Amino acid sequence: MILERNVKISVIMPVYNSQRTLVRAVGSVLKQTLQDIEIICVNDASTDDSLNILMQLQNISHGKLVVIDSEENLGAGGARNLALDVAKGEYIGFVDSDDYIAPLMYEALYNEAKKYDYDIVDSGFYKESEDLAIIYTSDELKGELDAYKRSELIVSGGYLWSKIFKKELFESPKLRMRKNAILEDADILTYLLLRAKSIGNVKEIFYFYADSCGSLSKENNNVKYYENVYNAMEAIYKKTHKFEFYKDVKMAVEYEIIQLYSYGVNICKSNIENIKCKKQYDDNRTSNDEEIIEIWNERLSNLVKLKKRIIEINLDDNKYVQNKMNKLDIEIMKSVEIDR
Repeated sequence: MILERNVKISVIMPVYNSQRTLVRAVGSVLKQTLQDIEIICVNDASTDDSLNILMQLQNISHGKLVVIDSEENLGAGGARNLALDVAKGEYIGFVDSDDYIAPLMYEALYNEAKKYDYDIVDSGFYKESEDLAIIYTSDELKGELDAYKRSELIVSGGYLWSKIFKKELFESPKLRMRKNAILEDADILTYLLLRAKSIGNVKEIFYFYADSCGSLSKENNNVKYYENVYNAMEAIYKKTHKFEFYKDVKMAVEYEIIQLYSYGVNICKSNIENIKCKKQYDDNRTSNDEEIIEIWNERLSNLVKLKKRIIEINLDDNKYVQNKMNKLDIEIMKSVEIDR
């Protein structure tokens, strides 16, 4: 049950088979010094003990924890959508169920947001696997957003979970995430950076990213990852190209799409080369190897067609591509387009 009071921040947490880390994750939100928050946990058809743990946590949450039980597995994006539909906060925050946050995080972000009426406020995070502390929103980029700041923020990257967002950014028009997708937030964050009028920062490390091996973003199925790269490229374009100032940020948006395109190209070429190598050296090669090569070539061709449809700036003319991407990757992207 949600307390009958003003909710300053709705914290959204998708939960799928997270029984090992769930108490730590939810507990870190329950321990926030900001009192007027709600935590919306969506059990995404977990097959472990996650739902039972959530119900126990709800009983001791003093009304702060809302549990939504989805019988259908929707992926992180779809689970977040269910929470967005019922969220009552002025601002929205996101926490993943294998991560955790510092007690002061939402009080600090909320106070900064209210002080300057920011649409978005970002903070630093710690990436455990690399022993690395990062903040993507520098002082140079905070304040009222223009084409330069939006472009630099898009190019620098970042994550939903280190930030809070005014809830109105997700409404009128309604913004929701793609279901059952890897990279489900790539288009969302870019869209929010274009729609928001201002952004602030708090230069402290508040979010602890566990980068667990079992997370969906670590999905190692090449076909699934290819499909998600393709869909993310298309989604970024669809969500951004109708902004009236799109031409002013197009180079940055296209750079983001090109990064995904490069991943997709390398997935296709790697699978094709691996099968060719198997045919040459492996006595156990199968009769359908040529068919599999043809399928991956078709996927590669479809990727090239999509790139040609949504990318207008040549690779050589995009300063972000030239300054930030590996030269070999650029040459590989150029080479696959010669006969397609």
